Amino acid sequence: MEGKVAIVGFRMMSAPDLVTSRERLTFELTRGLLDDLGIDRVDVDTTIIDSNDFLDGRTISNVFLDGPAGAYLRDESKVEMDGVNAVIYACMRILSGQYRTAMVVALGLTGSQVSPYLHIEYALSAHYDRQTRLLNELNSAALQARVYLAKYGYSEELLDEIAAQALGNAALDPYQARRISGVGKDEVAASAYYYEPLRELHCYPPTDGGCAMLLASEERARELTDKPVWVLGMGRSIETFYIGERDLAASPSTAQAAERAYAMAGVKNPGAEVDLAEISALFAHQEPLLAEAMGLLEEGKAEEAYRSGDTSVAGKIPLNPSGGALGGHPICASGLIRVAQAVRQLRGEAGENQVGKAEIAVAHGQDGLCAQQNAVLVLGV
Repeated sequence: MEGKVAIVGFRMMSAPDLVTSRERLTFELTRGLLDDLGIDRVDVDTTIIDSNDFLDGRTISNVFLDGPAGAYLRDESKVEMDGVNAVIYACMRILSGQYRTAMVVALGLTGSQVSPYLHIEYALSAHYDRQTRLLNELNSAALQARVYLAKYGYSEELLDEIAAQALGNAALDPYQARRISGVGKDEVAASAYYYEPLRELHCYPPTDGGCAMLLASEERARELTDKPVWVLGMGRSIETFYIGERDLAASPSTAQAAERAYAMAGVKNPGAEVDLAEISALFAHQEPLLAEAMGLLEEGKAEEAYRSGDTSVAGKIPLNPSGGALGGHPICASGLIRVAQAVRQLRGEAGENQVGKAEIAVAHGQDGLCAQQNAVLVLGV
């Protein structure tokens, strides 16, 4: 990748119910970040707002956020997908040479103001699936979980182990919305079924939250911070929306996005070179499934990896040391929060969740039914 882009700062927050408006949340995140960096809104060359008209309940919803984001009468554009896509867009704008800094703002009030599952239902086929009302986000994820478990002969207990590890990490992270102290496999297994084999604690919680992040060119980054985190590689890919035409036990779009990001970053052996991964796994089974697609886990070895502790904070390849999306999933902002959590790790600022070695990290975001669209970043110090 010609030229260098760095993440120089971020602000994030999430909760089950923030009792706030989109405008207020946007202002608090962006104003706080500018204050952290000691700059003003005129120092931001372009702003990218990541929101969704359908979830916001209004057309061209970014128009209402320009002012609170500090982008009034400034260069501004919009991304409607997961926040990792907005970071990729910001990088491309900076690499164009037209901008030295780019602010990315993503938010989702899917804990208090809108159904978190409704938008996925409207992504289904209008001619059949929406009419029959047989499929929704949760039971489609359950189908994916069942197919994945069956492919490798795993038991449902693996889902309990994955969720217990993620929720244990989330309990220690002050930025997470769902923080349950002392949760273990038994507590996960005792939670209610949504659709078999998925239980409540295997699934993401409806969450309010957001994240603001500033990216900068190499020269400007070194002026703004002494802890730049470099975007080494990026990639994205998408599959057909119709799950009947997909192998739900695999994720070829994640594999392709990761392949592109690794090639750009010069990563040859991700399982050995990547120190940690922040994965937007909305359901317990998606964490190993997506990690396998990114070459971080060997296919068919997930049980061994989790039971040996390889995926823990102190393990060989820590997966979601923050707890990931099982600790909170504000739609649109979730992937950007994964990026911010990876930045915390690479800066050595992750507190009780800090991994021992953190020099290369992967951050992932997804959209659509059963992770239809995926985006991957490789970050380094």
